[in-house]
Amino acid sequence: MSNDNDTKRPSHIAYQVREGEENKSYFNRIGSVWPHKDGEGYNIQLDAVPVDGRITIRSVQDRIQEAKDTPRGGDRRDERRSETNRSGREDRQPRDNAPRYER
Repeated sequence: MSNDNDTKRPSHIAYQVREGEENKSYFNRIGSVWPHKDGEGYNIQLDAVPVDGRITIRSVQDRIQEAKDTPRGGDRRDERRSETNRSGREDRQPRDNAPRYER
């Protein structure tokens, strides 16, 4: 069975939404959604099925815009990146006084 949707990008993404601490929601991508050619339905391809059975479908553009509008406050990785422009082992602090070996 050949499907033209295999080569096209999906119009929507399927997510499992997990509620976290401090009213934060974590979106885990579990699949993709393509519209039918006649516009009357959708094909859904899931890579996983959530245990709670709840699946959220969002348009690709909605999710991109939401990510741009929402600042990622409290992310320690971003704070560390902004403190220094260097990358690699030079900016790491040793955890103990053991010798370090480079590859």
